[in-house]
Amino acid sequence: MYDFTADLIFHFLIMMMIPFIHKISSHQGDRWKTSAPLFSGLFLALFLTMTFPVEIAGGQFFDLKFIPVFVAYFYINPVAGFLTIFVLISFKGFFSPGDIWIALVNYTFISLLFFYASKFYKKCTFRQKLSIAVLFYLPITITRYVILLQKDIKEDAPYLLLFSAVSIVTLSMIIYLIEMNLLQEKMMQKLRDAEKINAISQLAASIAHEIRNPMTTVRGFLQMLKNEKNLTADQKSFIKVSLEELDRTNHIISDFLSLARPETPGASKVSLSGVLLEAADFMRPYGLMTKVEIRTSIFEGIFIMGNPNEMKQLFINVMKNSIEAMPDGGILEVKAFKRNIAAEIQIKDEGVGMSKEKLQMLGQPYYSTKTKGTGLGLMISFDIISRLKGKYLIESTQNKGTNFTISLPLYYSSEEVRLPPFENRSEGQRINES
Repeated sequence: MYDFTADLIFHFLIMMMIPFIHKISSHQGDRWKTSAPLFSGLFLALFLTMTFPVEIAGGQFFDLKFIPVFVAYFYINPVAGFLTIFVLISFKGFFSPGDIWIALVNYTFISLLFFYASKFYKKCTFRQKLSIAVLFYLPITITRYVILLQKDIKEDAPYLLLFSAVSIVTLSMIIYLIEMNLLQEKMMQKLRDAEKINAISQLAASIAHEIRNPMTTVRGFLQMLKNEKNLTADQKSFIKVSLEELDRTNHIISDFLSLARPETPGASKVSLSGVLLEAADFMRPYGLMTKVEIRTSIFEGIFIMGNPNEMKQLFINVMKNSIEAMPDGGILEVKAFKRNIAAEIQIKDEGVGMSKEKLQMLGQPYYSTKTKGTGLGLMISFDIISRLKGKYLIESTQNKGTNFTISLPLYYSSEEVRLPPFENRSEGQRINES
């Protein structure tokens, strides 16, 4: 019993280095630099747990090789999962050549199961992730128990149950620690974004008006020159381009001022249905320019607390991005309905979609998927959603389109109970399904 307990502690400590390595590597920033150390740590854990398995009284050997495979699939990517299983089977062929075919069949099945499960795992809550881990591990425990019964060594059953309990606790702790690492990293990213926005706001407030004044003067003189009759066609074209660029610069300054402007006080009850319809009608002519049809399905009687001008700006920004993502035309669907005492708005396009890297960069200052964009539109939109105490979910598939879902708390009286929107999602979530 002493040796069995010591082996359990040893294997527990082996596996605990996985979240520790994840914590260190998560600060690297670069995707490869983040995955490579964790991948190496999984290989080391796999090698140690298979080299020094836990032995119970009846001569049965067990290890925790399931855990590195689980982490590789669900916290790195399926390719890392396939490689981990390949290494596992190679180790199995070296340590127990007679069992290699059983391991090959078992882990081929597990590999396919994990591959499909990994597609929705990241969308799950922490409790759901723990349930998935336990659900996947239970068949392994049951199979081991059946093998003990077939070999008529029932006296080892308590050891097996204890080992399985420790395995599940270890896996749960690893998931918890990794999830806490990811949550902390998200919070740090939010702090960095807040610092960027604060710096931009201060810059905007201090110089925007000083820039706009001389620009107004320049634009006035250009307008006067444009009306001169003795100008050549080229000169008129140059003046036209100059005026367009001045207008674009003025639009960028307006975006800066939107960031610098303090929160609008005195939020009131606003008809979300009405504001969303106004925004859709406002964007229809813009959509027709690129053969984009805007279809609306908006429930009536949806009210929230907020500022109607900010809400309209939010919806126009998102619709404008969706329309510009369909240069060859398409359908833009705008839906709004109630879900669990929350208002849910879905804006779905049939555009070019985005890669995972582009999706994660959305809303960052100076980043835009458009050649002449500044990235301020979506940054302002995310800021408005935050001020409205809402949440958002962006799902995108390359060459298929993007679905932008916004959830805002409904207007409610003091006697009513408010449920949080997107109860099972983080404040801002982006999912790439390419």
